[in-house]
Amino acid sequence: MATSSFNKDFTLSSKKSVESFERIISAPKKSVKINRELVSPENERRGEQKLKQILSR
Repeated sequence: MATSSFNKDFTLSSKKSVESFERIISAPKKSVKINRELVSPENERRGEQKLKQILSR
């Protein structure tokens, strides 16, 4: 499903919800490191082949 089909509007209807939203937005984000070694070139090729098979149906 395309992301453009989702309704992205939201309303903060109370002071408590505004304060909670401000706290979430102002908190530093924790970055997640992705281990690129988990995906070998062989596994990547196999995944691409599976995807091509599914899309060709």
